[in-house]
Amino acid sequence: MKANIFVLTICCLLIGLVAGCSLDQLNPNAPTEAQVLSTPEGVKALAVGVQAQYGETVNETVEASNFLAKQYFTMPASVLGLRELETGGNDVQGSNGTVATMWSQHYRVVKSAEDLITYASIVPLADGTRSGILALARTMKAMALGELIELYEKVPVDVTTSTLPAFSDRTTTLTTVISLLESARDQLTATPASADFNTNILGTGFDLTNAINAMIARYSLIQGNYAKALSAANAVDLSKTSSMFYNSTTSRNPIYLNAILVLYYKPVRTFRLNAEAGDGRVAFWVKAGTQNSFLGVPVDDFNQYITDNAKYYVYVPGEITLIKAEAYARQSDLANALIEVNKVRTKATDPAGIAANLPAKTAAQLNTQQAMLDEIYNQRLYELFISGTRLGDTRRFGKPGAETGAATRSRTRNWLPYPDGERLSNPNTPADPAN
Repeated sequence: MKANIFVLTICCLLIGLVAGCSLDQLNPNAPTEAQVLSTPEGVKALAVGVQAQYGETVNETVEASNFLAKQYFTMPASVLGLRELETGGNDVQGSNGTVATMWSQHYRVVKSAEDLITYASIVPLADGTRSGILALARTMKAMALGELIELYEKVPVDVTTSTLPAFSDRTTTLTTVISLLESARDQLTATPASADFNTNILGTGFDLTNAINAMIARYSLIQGNYAKALSAANAVDLSKTSSMFYNSTTSRNPIYLNAILVLYYKPVRTFRLNAEAGDGRVAFWVKAGTQNSFLGVPVDDFNQYITDNAKYYVYVPGEITLIKAEAYARQSDLANALIEVNKVRTKATDPAGIAANLPAKTAAQLNTQQAMLDEIYNQRLYELFISGTRLGDTRRFGKPGAETGAATRSRTRNWLPYPDGERLSNPNTPADPAN
């Protein structure tokens, strides 16, 4: 049934794309977007489709974060856009392909989610199906906005209420993200999702309830609300995870397509060489290589996402444990932070297959807040290597920024510039950040 809905979704999306281009010929007999979404079938189709849309964004999120955080390096001479991210600074302009695609793909998700919130509230649907769709829509919008605000200084938080949306600062955006997620959580608590939603709409492998709590924990930590981050992290079932499903036919893993099939980039070799001896996570993510990047940086080969049906984890259990550790550490509770850090270090298995199998650290080894935070920062690198979180980590942990010398900087840019297309069409677009 999901396959049939997926076909209908693509039709709906194509209608929306055509209607957005003034030079295209419109079919007067085709239903409008509003007409399609005024039916239960249309709303259900878009609920499936918004998950497919989000699944297409993950490569841009990981790619932008890992290039700017000096974890990926380009291989062929032809990928100038990615090499601009690699060299950073003024080389990255609004015309950059990743800058534009990251923006457009994520706002396609935001637009679809906002349409779902509008139409799922008014079309005839069973209560549990409506509840599930609304919770899913708010979650998808929150995740898209959360990833955008980690790369751009300011972003619009609503796009269907105005043709020239205003830009919101980081504080406002993070507040909006968390509010959307809490509304989604409360929606499902008040009216649990129906069997129809769970069976025919929700994507295979996507655990909505756990994903909501995981995202509340993630963005509350980024916001600096450590009590809320802890509460949400404690609500996540660590025996489960949540993933995007790719079937290698109608939906192919975009990381595989870019990193493996066309070989645009490879992981920096120092990720492996700088790891603690015996860290089992290295082999989960990469394997030893012998090549140098186009600009001469030693690189390894990927060992994860090397098939086009590999699923992408929205979060992994280790991230949740490290959120707890960081929340405790930033509140100077080093005893509890140590407990959580050692859970990650000594973990022998988890639902995502990530396990460090390292010895525990002692309180004497991590006896200051800075030492604990340094350990957490390092653990996040090896637990979350291909997750799109590294750029934000470099800022949150106070690592040297792009304005410092190339030998010491942790990132090649602090923030992305805004896409040329947005600047040309929206006079509210802010000035680009200096770096």
